[in-house]
Amino acid sequence: MNIHVGNLAKTTKKEALIQLFQPYGKVVAATIAREKKSGDSRGFGYVEMATRHEGEEAIAHLNDKEFEGQKLHLSEAHERKDKAGRESGKGGRFDQQRSSFFSPRGGQRGASNVRRSGRRGS
Repeated sequence: MNIHVGNLAKTTKKEALIQLFQPYGKVVAATIAREKKSGDSRGFGYVEMATRHEGEEAIAHLNDKEFEGQKLHLSEAHERKDKAGRESGKGGRFDQQRSSFFSPRGGQRGASNVRRSGRRGS
């Protein structure tokens, strides 16, 4: 089970997050979201527990608990959806761009410099 951990202190380390969750079961993975340019913490992260039961147990005990000076907000993490409502990571954004860029006949829309043959229907 994946758990979203919100309101993390900017100084929280991955190892501390793992130690916090270990009493409730096996921690499969833990990550802290970081800014791309600076590498600073974005104040939230994710912890993956081995089973749903362990994840629910961790949420029940750690939600609203103070950790490193911050009151944590825990919830089950759900796969992100793109703007069209599809799950991201399954071709969504690329396929949207590709399908809107290419016409049904195979030629590119909006590309005036594309040379087309005079044949139809092939």
